[in-house]
Amino acid sequence: MAETVSELERYLQLTGKSKDLWEDAKQYLPGGDSRNSIFWAPYPIFVDRASGCHVVDSDGTDRLDFIGTMTTLILGHSPKAVVDVVQQQLQQGVVYNAPNAHQIRLAKLLCERIPSFDLVRFTNSGTEATLNTIRAARAVTGKSKIAKVEGGYHGSHDQVSVSVRVNPAKAGERSHPNAMAATEGLGDGTLDQVVVIPFNETAIALKTLEGNKDDLAAVIIEPMLGSVGMLPATAEFLTMLREFTKDNGIVLIFDEVISYRAASGGAQEYYGITPDLTSLGKIIGGGFSIGAFGGRKDIMDLYDPTAPGGPRVAHAGTFNANPVTMLAGAATLDELTPDVYRKLAEMTEYLRAEILKVGAELEVPIQVTGLGSLFGIHFTSDELVGYRDIAAEDAAFRHQVFLGLLNEGILMASNLVGAVSTEIGKAEVDAFAAALRRVLERALAPST
Repeated sequence: MAETVSELERYLQLTGKSKDLWEDAKQYLPGGDSRNSIFWAPYPIFVDRASGCHVVDSDGTDRLDFIGTMTTLILGHSPKAVVDVVQQQLQQGVVYNAPNAHQIRLAKLLCERIPSFDLVRFTNSGTEATLNTIRAARAVTGKSKIAKVEGGYHGSHDQVSVSVRVNPAKAGERSHPNAMAATEGLGDGTLDQVVVIPFNETAIALKTLEGNKDDLAAVIIEPMLGSVGMLPATAEFLTMLREFTKDNGIVLIFDEVISYRAASGGAQEYYGITPDLTSLGKIIGGGFSIGAFGGRKDIMDLYDPTAPGGPRVAHAGTFNANPVTMLAGAATLDELTPDVYRKLAEMTEYLRAEILKVGAELEVPIQVTGLGSLFGIHFTSDELVGYRDIAAEDAAFRHQVFLGLLNEGILMASNLVGAVSTEIGKAEVDAFAAALRRVLERALAPST
């Protein structure tokens, strides 16, 4: 396939002011960055403003937003319903050193919609949410180890920073992945506390789990591998995890920070499989920082401050359940009716079909994964089962396409995962497909 030079040159020509801002940022931020997920080579664009499904960068380039702040903005940028309640609340105070009534409404909405939620607590990030589900599982079981799938991302605390985006050549056999540090700086013994299983390989994973069942407090799983490629679990795999954990007194945790977009009740509603605990984030805050975790009452009662002797598991946070986020989240969920979910899924299915059509007409192997309003683009004809299949894709070509789409006015995540908001319609999808076609035609053109 063609070299990436042409797309890189176009990108450099379009983003001069962003480059200047990045150079300035490097004086005060390591690599000019505070969030690795939105850094890409050679440097990221800097956004000045956004509205609906449009983002405008510092160079004045208007792009269609097909990622929505890493899947967060399901209603698009600055939806009126959210902006109105936030502006009203700002006149009454940003945050208080006491509870506010708005948390009750958001908690009620979540408990009514999510099958696993008897009770819920709020945090400020998905990382905090998964940390607390694991801590609760340890407290209720008296055991310490957890199991996770290779490629599963559950935030940045130590115990889940294992076997995320690792080099498969160093990670052991596909059927029996080694627990690999996803970052330097993990505490001693962290890897010994994590059992890693392959995603969607039911029989193999079950055998590994059975061999560790006496030590496991929890199995934590993204029902759809989100940040590494929007790869859904099979119903067979999730059913096995549910049956195994139930039979052995192990807590099953669904990390639905991303997959909650799949349906009103999340992926657990979509699959009809109810975990013991669930962690949330992203869309439930309406664009403001949030996380939440909830589940079975007997487990969530560990956090009850009115229990004799106080809560068995401590949990604090100055900005937990702050009124601005609670109102923004409730306003967002109010907009997400069953009809809206249906329309989002239909528009995303239309997008998938148009992407596949471009690939077929240009004879480029393309697969489009995802659930609901989430999608991932993969340039391969090989079967996609788990993380290692995604890791085997041509990363250089993927980056070429990513830069090309930016040059054509389309913003996605740099690994070509995306999300459709309610602001995206047929015209925007058609523009996406046309942009992808132009990028691929350039990529397939003979080098000069």
